[in-house]
Amino acid sequence: MSTLALFGILSVVPCEPSGVAIDWEDSDLGQTAIVRMNSAPFPHASRANGFKNGDKLFPRDPHYVDNRVVLFIPKGYRPEKRTDLLIYLHGHLNNIHRAMFESRLREQVVASGRNIILVFPEGPKEAPDSGGGRLEEKDGLRHLVEEALDVLAAEKKIRGKALGRVALAGHSGAYRAIALCLEKGGLEEHVGPVCLLDASYGLLDNFVDWLASRPDARLFSVFTAHLADENAYLMTHLRKRDVPYVLLDEEEASEAKLARTRVVFVRTQKLNHNQTVQWLERWLRASPLPPRPGVVSSHPAE
Repeated sequence: MSTLALFGILSVVPCEPSGVAIDWEDSDLGQTAIVRMNSAPFPHASRANGFKNGDKLFPRDPHYVDNRVVLFIPKGYRPEKRTDLLIYLHGHLNNIHRAMFESRLREQVVASGRNIILVFPEGPKEAPDSGGGRLEEKDGLRHLVEEALDVLAAEKKIRGKALGRVALAGHSGAYRAIALCLEKGGLEEHVGPVCLLDASYGLLDNFVDWLASRPDARLFSVFTAHLADENAYLMTHLRKRDVPYVLLDEEEASEAKLARTRVVFVRTQKLNHNQTVQWLERWLRASPLPPRPGVVSSHPAE
């Protein structure tokens, strides 16, 4: 199936308790489906009248009416008693179609070797907006995850609805939804690790509080020069809360160092803002998420 067909035909499949079968695209990468979910970030009352950025209005339609969610199961995935998920969120002026293909999200998940399923909901569509819609609500993350598990279980892609880890990653404006998922997403015992891909613009105390309150919490932040002050804020306040971290230049950021350190900041001078998404694969590979069968982990299991 072509990529155009994937985002055309599959995008109209509703996620409803009607038992309607979902079409899955089979490829060399794995299986991909796009479904409409009731728990997707949008539509949402917070953007009922659209969103104004400066003098420009981004109306509700088409920017805040899309409730599609990408589900991707990498080839070689093995269902376990508990299902580990990666929730990925795109940044400003983007959409799930462009982000998935231009950032090679599926390819990065496959190359990481992790035994995870990607859940990628549409955010503010092609709008300069960090709003998270339902993901800003209490238990918003839990509702999205539970609905994704319902779909996967009904499609017999997983063994049951028991949840393992919920890794959170996002680029740029995704910071807001991620920070609020940590604060009130409702999955405190499952969330982590977290990856900020040049995505540390605000709500920084949420990340500090999460790391200080959970000794097992892991954060990775790669940043370009324009977010140096924000990452310095994070490091300063982590130090005040006695949370250890390391700051590395990208040449120093080996997978081994990432794997053995729970809070890592990577300063990049070679990549621009959008190119930082390339770090997703390396972060996943160094994370404590379990490897797929046949994939030899390059660091000790944690």
